[in-house]
Amino acid sequence: MGSVEFSLYLVKDSLIDRADDRFKAIMRWKDVDLFRQPLSFLFPADAHGRVEKLLKSKSKLLAEVTFPRVPIRVKTGGYVNFDMKMLELDDGVRRLDFYLPGANDNVVATETTDMYSFFNFVEELLSSPYDGDMALTMVDVGALRDVSTLSDDEKESARAEIEKGLEAKAVGGKVGKLDDASYGLITKGDFDEKAFEREIQLVAEKLNLDPSVLSVRSVNVEIDDTDLPPEQLKQALSHSRGVFLGEIEDEHGLNSLTGVIDGIAHNRGLIERALKKYQYRTSARLVSDNVASISVSQLQQGKVNLEGKIRLPNEILVMADHPDLALQHDVAQLDDLIRLRGKRQPDERAKPDFYELCRSTLIQEAFAKKLEAMLRQYGEPPELVGFRVMGMPPVKRGGLHWEALNDLAAKGHPIWIDRFGDAVLAPEDMGCLKNGYVEIPRKLMKTLAAHFDGKELMGKLIKTWRALGVVVLSVDLLDYEMKTIAQELGISVSVEDAPEAAEELAS
Repeated sequence: MGSVEFSLYLVKDSLIDRADDRFKAIMRWKDVDLFRQPLSFLFPADAHGRVEKLLKSKSKLLAEVTFPRVPIRVKTGGYVNFDMKMLELDDGVRRLDFYLPGANDNVVATETTDMYSFFNFVEELLSSPYDGDMALTMVDVGALRDVSTLSDDEKESARAEIEKGLEAKAVGGKVGKLDDASYGLITKGDFDEKAFEREIQLVAEKLNLDPSVLSVRSVNVEIDDTDLPPEQLKQALSHSRGVFLGEIEDEHGLNSLTGVIDGIAHNRGLIERALKKYQYRTSARLVSDNVASISVSQLQQGKVNLEGKIRLPNEILVMADHPDLALQHDVAQLDDLIRLRGKRQPDERAKPDFYELCRSTLIQEAFAKKLEAMLRQYGEPPELVGFRVMGMPPVKRGGLHWEALNDLAAKGHPIWIDRFGDAVLAPEDMGCLKNGYVEIPRKLMKTLAAHFDGKELMGKLIKTWRALGVVVLSVDLLDYEMKTIAQELGISVSVEDAPEAAEELAS
């Protein structure tokens, strides 16, 4: 690590308290010139806004970021570029350390963080004085996934080495997990996939693993606009992740941040036009009791006509990041669903429908009002209109989503979620699921089935759910082995396989 050239000390967030002797000697300032002056007076006018944002931030996310080539004013005239780092000291004092450009390139590694914390870091970084080249780099190492041939110990060893290597390349040492085998980091636009592949091969040799197993896939998204509003930036980051992981299709690709934003606008437009032209419908999947050989309900998924193909909108857009569009889509689909229920035969109408609701729609006040109006208009009882909500936060965290879910349940709507493991965390908070469903995610089921006591744990969870009056069901178990395990565990209720799930199995 390069040595510090000089330091400044700030109080009250932004006022200069003192400078060390080396700063005064190099930059020609005296104590009387600096004392209680706002820091911004040492920066050029066009940098004042970014400096103020940095100084107002109470976040520790930027603690390890070295800001490159920051122009500092010399008393005798002009500016000299130094790299800068800000540290929080005791008693509200901040210290700014300055280095010769490029002298402090060594990164202090930080613990790999979750995706949302990483996105917050990117937001803080882009609104700060950081002025170097930047790219969102995403890396996928398939061998770290549960389905790989590596043992758990081998995965953990490889994961630790890979994360250490990525942290060394990340601005601020900050790396975020995009899923269990993928990472996001901000680089200086110089991430070399071939060089990183060679590093991974060395990791394989070090850990005595088959080098062919640790394959790497990566992409660099140039950050060509640092002035995006926070909401739009988060949408772009989330969309980029979805495209990289194959969860979202986008013909615009991942070359640059502005390109991603163009792709979002294009895909939003496709969905908006389909809704405007009434080119949408719900697609039903039967929920069956396999022991009794009867259907007990239906899962209804709202689909739209996207350039001639009937698809789920979240195949091209992270709908939860677009609450206005999600509300418009869900209300339109629900209105049709509830209206058409009245035209069914009595025996079919007696079975509840579970509409797959976007979690961003769930917490909007307008949704609750519109739903109540629909039920009243079409004379449909709430007990027959349920909701499947995926990706709920942990029940222990509480919050708006759980409040809204409890409100729906209190009105009689049956609820279906995928928080299977929460049965042991807070069973007392699961009253909203009584007479509803909890699904066991197939990924979790596969993971637990691979552990020596995994089946026993699943069995205990299933018993807990049943004691709470909640039905456990399975969805899209793609192979015979998983379906057999479900049968052994007594999971008799399942959703018929989606066509795309069958295609995945065939491939």
